[in-house]
Amino acid sequence: MEKEKRTYLNNVSLITAVYNESDSIIDFLDCYRNQTRYADEFIIVDGKSPDGTAGIIRKYSADNPFLKINLIDDELFSKKKSAAPIALARNKAIEVSKNEIIAVTDAGCLLDKDWLNNITRPFEDLNVDVVSGWYEPIVENDFQEIFKKIFLPVKETVKADTFLPSSRSIAFKKSCWESVGGYPVKSYNGEDTKFDIMLRENGCKFVFASDALVLWKLPAGIEEASSKYYDYGFGDGVYKLFKFYYFKKFIHLLLPFKYLLSGHFTVSYKINFSLLKGYIKGWMS
Repeated sequence: MEKEKRTYLNNVSLITAVYNESDSIIDFLDCYRNQTRYADEFIIVDGKSPDGTAGIIRKYSADNPFLKINLIDDELFSKKKSAAPIALARNKAIEVSKNEIIAVTDAGCLLDKDWLNNITRPFEDLNVDVVSGWYEPIVENDFQEIFKKIFLPVKETVKADTFLPSSRSIAFKKSCWESVGGYPVKSYNGEDTKFDIMLRENGCKFVFASDALVLWKLPAGIEEASSKYYDYGFGDGVYKLFKFYYFKKFIHLLLPFKYLLSGHFTVSYKINFSLLKGYIKGWMS
């Protein structure tokens, strides 16, 4: 992007948390560099990644100073020091941010070139408090195609008044974040879902920006997917979320007709079993 074409959203801070992203951080930063509009500041929090992530970010920032990257690198934001490093990292970034509009995404994702503009444009309506963006999976093998079909929502079926967006694609007012005490810090996973629920319960107005798109990488195989879903379930369990949903999950696993009829019994059953197992473990923790 030529210098004369660079435009900034002067009331917007972009934040992300990273850890051991050396293999993907350049692609992520390139996506941000190719945005049609930039944030007034881009705050990245690293938990002292041992793979050199912070060094890559520093060099990229030095080579592209117009991106206005502010890197915070502290071991506090790692599993070594915290049970909830992602939530702590996001909270730190938002705490030091200087703008009212906070856009959040995850390293490892790929941003559509208009993502930042589209995720923040709805705030032109001063009544809007939270903007839910969208995310599509990157499918590279047969397992991921099956996984997508079974486990992922379809944009056309999203109900904007109940949708709980992942923090890989969300924006909100800093005052709303403050009003609920920030992202909750009890668990490594589930913090963004609990945060969404807290915002809704606090009366914040959500809108859905279906064109605020990021791409994200799916688990490569069933073992990786099962591990991730165990972690997701654990987070939901820690925060005591979706009790009826997990009760139904228990019934379906006990009487697995639904999974037998899916045509992909092993994938469906094993991943859902891991999800429920994580939930029970998290609930009891």
